[in-house]
Amino acid sequence: MDILVVGVGSMGRNHLRALGQLRSDGYVSRIYAVDVDKEKLLVAKEYGADMVFTDVNEAIKYRPDLGIIAVPTSLHYRVAKDLVRYMDLLIEKPITEKLSEALDLYREARALGRRVFVGHVERFNPAYRALLTEVANEVPVYMESIRVGPLRGNPQSYGNVLLDLGIHDIDLALGLVHERKVKVVGRILIGDPINSAWVMMRLGDVTYTLHASWNYEVRVRRLTVMLRDRYYEADLLNKALVRNGERLAVEITDQLVQELTHVIRVLRGVEKPIIDIEDGIRALAVVEGIISGREEVDLDKVLGSL
Repeated sequence: MDILVVGVGSMGRNHLRALGQLRSDGYVSRIYAVDVDKEKLLVAKEYGADMVFTDVNEAIKYRPDLGIIAVPTSLHYRVAKDLVRYMDLLIEKPITEKLSEALDLYREARALGRRVFVGHVERFNPAYRALLTEVANEVPVYMESIRVGPLRGNPQSYGNVLLDLGIHDIDLALGLVHERKVKVVGRILIGDPINSAWVMMRLGDVTYTLHASWNYEVRVRRLTVMLRDRYYEADLLNKALVRNGERLAVEITDQLVQELTHVIRVLRGVEKPIIDIEDGIRALAVVEGIISGREEVDLDKVLGSL
């Protein structure tokens, strides 16, 4: 499979590294990279890109099978709208900056018969995967997530802390609790753009509290889940899972490699998608609902009208 990476910032370089490994494993044939910065393209070559371009239209001529969009969030929609006409896509989270853009892209992809995946890479975190296995079909009583740390780079590239960090945990919560009505019980949003957020939600009968912030020197990525008879703490940063105080064995894997392998296998028809455009839209709809002050987000209605 030939793969194009658009944007050679930190996340784009991560994708190039992972794609290099997948080429060694036989999943990838050729790797292309696009960036307007020629210095970054030199880095892309060092990371194993076969061909590099400053103009995405030149790369399209080589007919890549999959395009990975790793540009700043504000550019996701424009780049994806152009590329979806030519190839399937993996878009780094959030899918787009605005829900209306995501819905328009969804309509376009469906009309063209294209597959679009969203890079909620924490779905492939081994601690979260182990947690899913442990919880199985049980419904939690309470969940809490904390995702904090210093901001690296320009906040304008990320939109706000809910689009950058909080959306990860919203997606994980929706993956654990398959509830389509999200009630926002309370929220504290600080900064412009928002740099710290505390949000309490109800996912059906499950109470979920989220804290996301750029205003800490320490980095924490933690998801806790309370069942009637068990308590879990998933350390997503260190890939560890604790049940009732006992540390469980977790098979450590590279979650970006796992995500890309999964996408390729879905496109080959040998796996069903774990995270696709609809999941990305649902997580974005919750974020937009929180920011706009809505008391309830009906996720069925978000996609049901299309």
